[in-house]
Amino acid sequence: MKKTATIILLALSTFAFAQTRYVDSVSYLNKKHIKEHDKTFYEKHSIAYNYTDKDGITMPYRLFLPPGYDTKKKYPLLLSFHGAGSRGNDNTKQLRPWLAGWMDEQVQAQHPCIILMPQCPSKQQWVNVPWKEGSYELKKTPISKPMKIAKEIFDKVIKENAVDKNRIYVMGCSMGGYGTWNFIMRYPELIAAAVPICGASDPSMAKEIKNLPIWAFHGDKDTTVPLSGSTDMIEALTCVKDNKTRLTIYKNVGHNSYEMAWKESELVDWVFNQKKQ
Repeated sequence: MKKTATIILLALSTFAFAQTRYVDSVSYLNKKHIKEHDKTFYEKHSIAYNYTDKDGITMPYRLFLPPGYDTKKKYPLLLSFHGAGSRGNDNTKQLRPWLAGWMDEQVQAQHPCIILMPQCPSKQQWVNVPWKEGSYELKKTPISKPMKIAKEIFDKVIKENAVDKNRIYVMGCSMGGYGTWNFIMRYPELIAAAVPICGASDPSMAKEIKNLPIWAFHGDKDTTVPLSGSTDMIEALTCVKDNKTRLTIYKNVGHNSYEMAWKESELVDWVFNQKKQ
């Protein structure tokens, strides 16, 4: 019996490894990357809004509409969850290029899309858990107020814009990586694919997102959010039949993996090729 269990565990570990790709700095630099623009470019090409909920709490958000936006067409929607350093109420900090970068003309020429970027208030979190501990229990973690309001904004934007509901994506880094995992755990039926970067979630809930295409990213030297935050989830998902997960680990990279992931042209193509099953 022990021999059988060992064989099964070895098979699962091998499969999990097959789902993981390690990238060193040389390999990364040799790739074709998306152009990074000045912050004013992202401000100019997005619209600033403020949303107020029924309790009078306001959350700023930015909305990007693709060039030549036509209400008679349907466009993919990308929801962005920023990291802790972009919190506030200025409605500009969340325009760091790690996702706003996909406003780039070349990206939009190939993949025109709507990008939604809410801004979490200072000293609050998309998910109320300690980041350094990595994985957590979803059932013991009530939805945060910022996440609740972000979902209301998300619903509003979908209702008021020409969104292809079969091509809605979520992407986030660090605190927003937690937010991305959390959002797809709570609303898996709405999402076509997700990109959590240096985040974490609840591995015991992997079955809730078993059919969702996920591409996670993390640096192997991350001391802010442990690498286990991503590997725990990927390993749990690889145990589920027909899962569609993958993980890229950047070698000798700390918490700034999000500065690298968004530039990967392969990731852009992968995201926009996904459709809700």
